[in-house]
Amino acid sequence: MSDLSKVLRGLAVLALAAVLGTLIGWLVSRRGDVTPIAAPPPVSAPLAVAPLASQLAPEASPAGRETGQAKFSRHLEQSAGDWEQQLDDILLGEDDDNGKADRILALIPRAPAAAQQELAQHLVNMVQDDHYDGAAELLTNADTPPEVSGVLMNDLLNRNNSLKLPMLLAIARNSAHPLKDQALDLLGLLTQEDNGTNWDQWGTTIDNWLQENPQ
Repeated sequence: MSDLSKVLRGLAVLALAAVLGTLIGWLVSRRGDVTPIAAPPPVSAPLAVAPLASQLAPEASPAGRETGQAKFSRHLEQSAGDWEQQLDDILLGEDDDNGKADRILALIPRAPAAAQQELAQHLVNMVQDDHYDGAAELLTNADTPPEVSGVLMNDLLNRNNSLKLPMLLAIARNSAHPLKDQALDLLGLLTQEDNGTNWDQWGTTIDNWLQENPQ
């Protein structure tokens, strides 16, 4: 082999070695640039979540809920039972008739409207002519329910004349009283007089008539 060939082969070996060195160096330098991939953490068992419905108190069903109307009806029934029981206690009590009348009179405004007429009937059955002040006040009051004043008016016609006629006059001269016309007609029927709305003349007529008809 000639000297030139040896030289060329030596140069080729050196060039290859240089290339390999460069490649190896590049690979080594790249190793530091690569970020290792972290393995994902182990997945823990999922937490058990209670259903929402189990965390909330169950809502009352419509069938178990008392409506406002039902409460109102129940209240009325209780009120009705109360006045009936109170009336029984009064009627079976040890008071005399006038004492029972006073207690019934006090019960009427507190009783349901449908019960007041019945209570008024018990009142007139108990109250005596000489204890009529409370009943008179109820009868002459223009705000007394018509059902109650009607019972009292019918009963008044069976009372003593000395009670009956002054009461009729008191009602007739009250322009706001719903029974004023009926009272005036009764005065004319009983006395056979027609004084219109001359209340002073009616007072004189009644005084004269009572002297002849005291009872």
